[in-house]
Amino acid sequence: MKLVIDARTVELPEGATVLDGVNRLGIALPQLCKDPDRSPLGACRTCLVHVEGQRGLPASCHLPAREGMVVSTEHPDAIRVRKAVLDLTSSMLTRSEERNGFGQLSDAAARHGLLEPGWAPQHQFAVDASKSFFVLDREACILCGRCAVACDDVQQIGAIALLGRGHATKVGVFADGAMSSSVCTSCGQCVATCPTGALRPKETPAKIARNVDTTCPYCGVGCGIKLGVRESEALALMADDEPSNRSSLGMLCVKGRFGTGFVHAKDRITRPMIRRERGWVEVGWDEALEAAAEGLARNRGRFGALGSAKATNEDGYLIQKFCRLVMQTNDVDHCTRLCHSPSVEAMLASMGSGATSNSYQDYEDAGCLMVVGADASSNHPVIAIRFRRAVSRGARLIVINPKRVELCDQADLWIQPRPGTDVPLFNAMARVILDEGLAAREFIRGRTEGFDAWRESLEPFTLEHAARVTGVPAEDIAQAARWYARPPFAGSCLIWGMGVTQHTNGIHNAHALLNLSLVAGQMGFHGSGISPLRGQNNVQGCGDAGCIPTNLPGYQHYVPETLAKFATAWGAPPPARAGRVVTEMVEGCLSGETRAMYVVGENPLLSEPDLHHAEKAIGQLDFLVVQDLFMHETAERANVFLPAAAFAEKEGTFTNSERRVQRVRQALAPPGHAMPDWWITAELAKRVAKKLGLDVRGQFDYPGPAQIFDEMARLTPFLGGLSHARLD
Repeated sequence: MKLVIDARTVELPEGATVLDGVNRLGIALPQLCKDPDRSPLGACRTCLVHVEGQRGLPASCHLPAREGMVVSTEHPDAIRVRKAVLDLTSSMLTRSEERNGFGQLSDAAARHGLLEPGWAPQHQFAVDASKSFFVLDREACILCGRCAVACDDVQQIGAIALLGRGHATKVGVFADGAMSSSVCTSCGQCVATCPTGALRPKETPAKIARNVDTTCPYCGVGCGIKLGVRESEALALMADDEPSNRSSLGMLCVKGRFGTGFVHAKDRITRPMIRRERGWVEVGWDEALEAAAEGLARNRGRFGALGSAKATNEDGYLIQKFCRLVMQTNDVDHCTRLCHSPSVEAMLASMGSGATSNSYQDYEDAGCLMVVGADASSNHPVIAIRFRRAVSRGARLIVINPKRVELCDQADLWIQPRPGTDVPLFNAMARVILDEGLAAREFIRGRTEGFDAWRESLEPFTLEHAARVTGVPAEDIAQAARWYARPPFAGSCLIWGMGVTQHTNGIHNAHALLNLSLVAGQMGFHGSGISPLRGQNNVQGCGDAGCIPTNLPGYQHYVPETLAKFATAWGAPPPARAGRVVTEMVEGCLSGETRAMYVVGENPLLSEPDLHHAEKAIGQLDFLVVQDLFMHETAERANVFLPAAAFAEKEGTFTNSERRVQRVRQALAPPGHAMPDWWITAELAKRVAKKLGLDVRGQFDYPGPAQIFDEMARLTPFLGGLSHARLD
C-alpha cells in the first residue's frame, strides 16, 4: 500500500503501522516507548500525528497504515500536543551533572524547543547501584515500560516490573528490594533498551567512534554482539545486542553484554618472551619464532599440539595443517577431548555427523524438550531463554539431572538419577516406548539398522530394574518416555551437556541417548532433533577445522582418496593413521613419546582431570611453546611465549552449536606486539619447515584469514560454497 507522510510517498506492506512509514522515511518523530527491534507499547504518546480526514491526533505506533492516507508529523496541532506531552514527561525527571542528559527524551525535547521542563519533579529516589555493571536511577525514569518488556518477554526472566499504582508507580523488583536481591541475571537487556538512562552502565559516558558487529567469544551459543569503540580506542563497557543475528535474535547474557573488557586487562602479555636462566626475557618476533622453531624441529616425531576452542576456524585449520604437513603427525587435539568428544564419536558412528541435527529455533517450536546433564541457565543463558519461551507456549520440559538447576523451576518433570546410571535410565525409557507401541516403526524401518539386536539388548532394562538402579520412580521414567515419544504438538528435542559425557562411559551414555531419539523417530522434522550443547565459543568449529587426531578437517577419514585430495592441495599427504588424543600426549610426556608441545589458547594444567599428574608430565617436556593472551599455569612452564590477538583484534569465523558459521570482525588493533594466531602459526610453520629442509612451497603464505577459510572450504565438503564475502 502507498501513503503520504509529510508530502513524501512511502510504500508499506500489509499490517504495517504509520510509524513504520515514518521510520522508513527517516523522519525524526519521538517514540520513547518503542524499542527499534520490538513492537510498540503505546505508553508514551509522543509519536502523535495528524491524519487528513480523521479526528484527533492518534499515536502513529498503533495506527494501521491504509492505502491513500495523508499523514503529517509537522501539523501545528500535532506539534503543539507533542510538545505538551514531552514537557510533562520531562518534568518527571531530576536533572544533575551525573546524569549527563536523558538520551532520547532530551533529543526529542530539544527538537521541539523545550530546553527546560515547565514543572518540577514530584518524586525523590535513591540510586540503586547494587548490581555490578549498571545502576537503576528512578529519578531518570519515565515509566515507558520498555525495561519490563525486555526482562519479561525478551529474556523470559521477569526480574523487574512496574510496581505500585497511579502516581506511586515506579520500576522495581519483587518486594521493592534492591536489584541485587532479585532474580536479575545482569543480562543488560533493560539497560540496552532504556531511552533515558534510568538504567545505565557504571562507566563514565564517552563518545563512541564506531560500532563493529562480531560474534561473542564466550559459550557455544554464538550470539551476535555490537562492540562500541571509544575515541580512545578502548571498548565500551557494555556491548550491544544484534537482533539480526539468527542465533541470538537480539538476546545476550551478562558475559556477552559486559564481559568483553578482558581484552584491555593489565596482565595481558603483549611481547614475545623467551625463558632464560634469569627468567622471562622480552624479545622480538624473529628471535622468539626462531627459538620456537628450533625447539620444535629438534623434537619432530615426539611432538604434540593443542588447538584452541576459543580461537577462530582459520586459526585451528592452520594449527592442524602445521602439525600434519610440517611436523608429519596427527597428534593434534583440543578441549573437545575433555567435554563433548564422546558425543562426537557416538554421533559419527550412529548418525554420520558429529554436530547437532537441528537449530535453536527448533527448541522454541518443539512440543517437548528433554534436557539431560546440562545447566543451560548458567552455561548457555540465551539457549535457556528459548527453553522458557517454549514452555510458555505449552511445551513439556523434562530435566534429567542429579543436581537441581534453575531449569527445574520451569520443568514439568525433574528426574534425579544416581550419578553413573544414565544408560539404564535411557534404555528403560526406550523399552517403554517399544512396549507401549510408541516407537516410530516407519522411521526405524527406513532410517536405521541393527534394530532387532538392539531391541534384544533392552530385555533386562525393565522399569522395575531401572527404578532400583537409578533411584528414579518407575512412573516418572515411563512418563518421561511417553512425553518424549508423543509430544503434545510438533516434535521433541533431546538436548544434553557434559553432565553425561564427562564420564569413563561417556560414549555409551551418548549412544543410549541417540538410540532413544531413533526409536522415537524424533529427528529430521521441524521442532525435533538432537543437540549436544557445545561449551566454548568455537569448540564445534575447532573440530570441524581438523584439530582432532582421529579425523582430517570435516571429520574425513584417513582413506586413500581423502589423503590424495589433501596431498594435491598441500603438496604432500598427511600421515595415514590416527594420532594421539590429548590425554595420551600428556601420558607420553612421562614415557618419552612426547618431548615437545605447541599449546595454543589452552591451559591443560587447569583443564586436565588429574592436575597433579598433568603437572608432573608437562614438567618432563624438553620444549614447550605456549601461544596465548595471559601467563597462565601452563604458560609459566613454557620455554617460549607467543602473544596472540584477542577476538576483538582479528578477523575470522566461529562455528556455534547449531553449526552456524559466523564472522568475527576486528574492532581494535592488537596491543603491543601481539599478533593474530593464524599469522603466528604460519610464520612458525615456515621456520620449522626451513630447519627441517622441507619445501612447503608457499603453503603458509596467506594474505589474510579469508584465504585460509577459502582453502578450508575447498577441502571440507560441508563448508563448500561458504566464504567471508558470502558471510558478510
